Amino acid sequence: MSLPQAGVAVAPGVGALADGVGVTGAAVSVGVPLLAGPGAIVATILFARDASTAPELAALAGAIVAVHGVLWASMRYSTVVSRVMGKGGITILTRISGLLLAAIAVQLVADAVLGFVAAG
Repeated sequence: MSLPQAGVAVAPGVGALADGVGVTGAAVSVGVPLLAGPGAIVATILFARDASTAPELAALAGAIVAVHGVLWASMRYSTVVSRVMGKGGITILTRISGLLLAAIAVQLVADAVLGFVAAG
């Protein structure tokens, strides 16, 4: 059963990549926690809790609108950027992003181990 048959909306172009390799809707759900995951929600709640005056609340609202604008623009023009970068550029960007993600994961594990050793 395909995603549209299951009642799941799929963005245009998600069905297949240019090289013919199929893509599932699961690829879309991987990015959702980065946009509206627990970290973003908690950060917004903490900033809203600390904002006590009208200018601080206005700055928070402006920051939220600005982030939404950047996210919209990056998603709206992603096909243009993809065409400009080409398949090789996308591959390089993907590998650099994976390396950065691995470095962040190693740092988080190292910090957790050091904290555990210091507490024990």
